[in-house]
Amino acid sequence: MRRWRMTNLVVIIGVLVFWGLSVAVAQVTDPPLPANLKIIPPGAGVSPRLAQLSGIWEGSWNYEAPPGGGLRKLFPMDMMGRGVRIAIVEITPPKVEAIYSLGGSPDRPGRWFGVRDASVSGDSIILKWGKPGRKKTVTLRPSGNPGVAHGTLQTETVAHVLKASLGKKEYRTPLKGN
Repeated sequence: MRRWRMTNLVVIIGVLVFWGLSVAVAQVTDPPLPANLKIIPPGAGVSPRLAQLSGIWEGSWNYEAPPGGGLRKLFPMDMMGRGVRIAIVEITPPKVEAIYSLGGSPDRPGRWFGVRDASVSGDSIILKWGKPGRKKTVTLRPSGNPGVAHGTLQTETVAHVLKASLGKKEYRTPLKGN
């Protein structure tokens, strides 16, 4: 009986050490953005709260596992643990030009894409993309602090809403020739 317990303990410790090393070795890359990205300042007709959302926002989605587990059913697994950047390129209500970017991992390189369905709703920006049955919706709201925006992510396949506090990344207009 004692030998069985010791063997189980050694196996459990070995699995935990191996898992810990594999997680530590996995390199994550920052979310990319297009090299020629240019943020266009909001016009005079855009409300000050909405204008705060112009620019590049970065952070990551917060994952809080509800009781009962079942992570694959609760979270969009393609987003877990990866950084996110949202570039609000131009705000011309009711439309918005936006880019969504996810950081990379060893098995999934970082990628960005222009969001075709981007719009203004009050003082929020709504981004929608995805294939039928797998659509995602991101809502970006000003927080009252010009350097922080609140975001939510909903998917058609997952009932749980993910949240993020995104920080504003300093942006400099690219110089000619760069």
